[in-house]
Amino acid sequence: MRDLTVFLATVLICFAGPSAGCQSLQSRARQDAKALPPATPGPIKNNTVRYQGVSFTFDSALASEVKSETVPASTDGKPCDIWPEHPSFTLVGYQRLVRAPRDFPNIRVFEIAKFREALHSAAEENGKATIPPSKDDWGNDVDRQVSVLKELLGARPNTDRIKAAIGGKWTGMGCFGIPQIPFLPLWESCEPFAAHVRYINFKNGKGVFFLTQWENETEQITNEGLEYAFQGITNDGKYWVYAEFSVWAPGLPEGDEDKVVAWAEKNYLLDWKTKEFQNYLQPVVAKLQALPADKFQPNLELLERLIQSMEVQPK
Repeated sequence: MRDLTVFLATVLICFAGPSAGCQSLQSRARQDAKALPPATPGPIKNNTVRYQGVSFTFDSALASEVKSETVPASTDGKPCDIWPEHPSFTLVGYQRLVRAPRDFPNIRVFEIAKFREALHSAAEENGKATIPPSKDDWGNDVDRQVSVLKELLGARPNTDRIKAAIGGKWTGMGCFGIPQIPFLPLWESCEPFAAHVRYINFKNGKGVFFLTQWENETEQITNEGLEYAFQGITNDGKYWVYAEFSVWAPGLPEGDEDKVVAWAEKNYLLDWKTKEFQNYLQPVVAKLQALPADKFQPNLELLERLIQSMEVQPK
């Protein structure tokens, strides 16, 4: 019965509208997770990356090298399947996001105008195939993401206030009306919480780091799903910087324990706004918020330093 219910729920999400998108990288098939090795800032061992006008440095404690490549444009499918051609960067040797495909990039840089045009064109083609024809413009979602992110970076609300500051300006699709921190690509998943919010300036832009876990249905927060995500924009408003890094926190379950699975079996359709879920979630978020950066693996400051060193000057 649960499998049938999940199937029907998935079908409803797929037809929910232009912003429904597809599954996020954190919602892919589960694979065995291993804790990350400790990475504590010591003597800086920086390595420099330069590719397609994007440059940054990374500490050797994070990766042995960085794989730089150009991701071809993806123009067919639902909104989350769509993006323009863009440079991407994968930290070789870094613990990958457990539910992501292999070699999924940790960092991407998108030209915002091209991203909007890609979504606009995809929506036009999709609309021709519907009866009656749809005139929905998926490109409007990019405009909303950019607008909300700029507002956040101007106001810089702290962790306790960030969801309230977003309010109804961006709530994703199927996210129980919970405000969502702007995010490109348009993953078909939701952020039930945000913790350890940090506003970071890079050489020609700024953005926000936050701990979260992507979910399509209600789950416990685990090291299998926890990530430190970054969304930023260049000062000229032309480029969007994306980053997602798997991180490990002491005190969280790994994700495959019997009690975690049993909890999910019982509560997977639980609305995130309910008192029952919030009574579970809020103490977990409070513990994550209280943890110093060096108690995570890797140290969150190493990831912040990487982004701070970034410059985006495509030719």
